Amino acid sequence: MATDTERVCLIFYRSVHEVARSHYDAAQCDAWAPRIPDASRWLVSLREFDTFVAVNEADEAVAWIAMTSDGYIDMLFCLPEAVGRGVATHLYLMVEGIALERGLHRMTAHASLLAQPFFLKHGWTIDAHEMHERNGVRLPRAHMSKSLA
Repeated sequence: MATDTERVCLIFYRSVHEVARSHYDAAQCDAWAPRIPDASRWLVSLREFDTFVAVNEADEAVAWIAMTSDGYIDMLFCLPEAVGRGVATHLYLMVEGIALERGLHRMTAHASLLAQPFFLKHGWTIDAHEMHERNGVRLPRAHMSKSLA
């Protein structure tokens, strides 16, 4: 599990610095992910979530998603080479299915500028735009939700 968590940390870091960079400047990306996270700390924090990892043909993790038991999607990140291949959609549809199986009526997320069009495409709505401060830098995002009724 430790090596999986190390890979998840790398995916997070590369996704912020290489994928989200199209929507955020260097200072914002550095504040969001100043370094590759410590895998042992993330291993502990990820236990609070249902976390699913997508792997490529070589059995290497290329994307992941984390959702709380009440349907809050906390994280969805892909390596640059996995973007546009349907990997995020596959992961998202998996957790939406789990939310439905649990009888949840609503899913929520705080979505980055990059993630907002993805969620909108899947039937989500923007409830509010907001600024989130990370390491002293303001990052725009949106509180989004989807009714499962």
